[in-house]
Amino acid sequence: MTTDSNKGQRAGGPAFEWWMFSFIAAGAGFSAFISLLIPPYVTEATGDVANAGVVMAVISLAAVLGPVLGGFADKYRAHRLVLSLGVLGLALGFVAYALSAESGAILALDAILLGVSIAAVNSVGPVFVLGAGLSQALEAKRLTVMNLLQPVGQVVGGVIMTAAASLDFSTRFWLAAAFMLVCFVITWFASAAPAKRIALPEDKADEDQVAEKKSFGLKRVLISNFGLFLLILTLSSAGNNGINAQIANILPNVYGMDQATTSGLISLAGLFNIGLFIVAGGWLARSGGLTVFTAGNVIRFVGALGMAVIGLVAQSPILIAAAFMQILYQSNPFVRLTQPVVAIRFATIPAGQATGWVIAAAAAGSFLGSLIGGWLASAVGYNAINWMAAIAVGAAVLLLFVGLWPAERKKLAEEAAVA
Repeated sequence: MTTDSNKGQRAGGPAFEWWMFSFIAAGAGFSAFISLLIPPYVTEATGDVANAGVVMAVISLAAVLGPVLGGFADKYRAHRLVLSLGVLGLALGFVAYALSAESGAILALDAILLGVSIAAVNSVGPVFVLGAGLSQALEAKRLTVMNLLQPVGQVVGGVIMTAAASLDFSTRFWLAAAFMLVCFVITWFASAAPAKRIALPEDKADEDQVAEKKSFGLKRVLISNFGLFLLILTLSSAGNNGINAQIANILPNVYGMDQATTSGLISLAGLFNIGLFIVAGGWLARSGGLTVFTAGNVIRFVGALGMAVIGLVAQSPILIAAAFMQILYQSNPFVRLTQPVVAIRFATIPAGQATGWVIAAAAAGSFLGSLIGGWLASAVGYNAINWMAAIAVGAAVLLLFVGLWPAERKKLAEEAAVA
């Protein structure tokens, strides 16, 4: 990772690099192909919506391996390998589903492969920027572009799925696999030189190595303001991903939208996300991480609650339902961009470990949201997922105001006194 001693050695260079196609792949893979194909396919193939929730939960749970994959990449200087195999794993996962669509079999291993592949990209990709010894200005530009490419992938994937909405599941899975294979080829050949720029832990000063090897107890991690932040992140992720995991079932069954409209709305959400990442980045620079993170969760709560309330109306107005769905999805740039910033702000452990916990908390929330959402849809109905999300995100917002914001004000006062 980057240290103060090598920070700023590379002040020039483009904001975009071709290895970042891996993030286009991740955005298209999860937010478009997985979200739009797997839940309805599993529901149709098994006749039970709860099974779709289980499969999506398995994909989310596999993402807790992010810290392990990042540690492996650091230990063996395998960042290029892990990043590229993450994209290839997405391609192979969709191939497996294409084949199972022909036989009617549902394989949990496919879901695990997809989850681990997404975790590989998201855990190792940022190291290509943060570990490259860039100037602050260039580092900020590349982080912004890298984050922007996930909604770009969502838009592209949504467009592909909209155009292919009339095709059978097997053909659509093959199209997803082909797109991922192209991204893999680009990522592999473009990541060789950037991988060589990464400064690994053994390159740091001795005192830095000692600090990072220091052991921290689990109690110190969890029973703290940092632990409270992890709980907030888990609740928020559970609500958001509970809806995301079943969005291809929720929109048709609650509001009467067809598959083409659903795919189009997903693509439109990604398009809006692109602009809002820029807005969130500018706001972050002016106001700090916790302000933007809080705003993102409030937006998320409004979207989920609106979807739930509109779902109670007979013959739900489609335009209003679509508007609240878009509000929910537009919370993502504000939350995603600030998660690591807020984590490091309150961390009781070194920054690298803190970001690993962030990945684990978000994955745990996604797992719980997918699992509970699938069960609720089967036992109560699809709109119950929206209510679950509103309650979970509402609890996260409450904890932000009664727990984390008082801690932030105390921290600001202490820093002012020291200054």
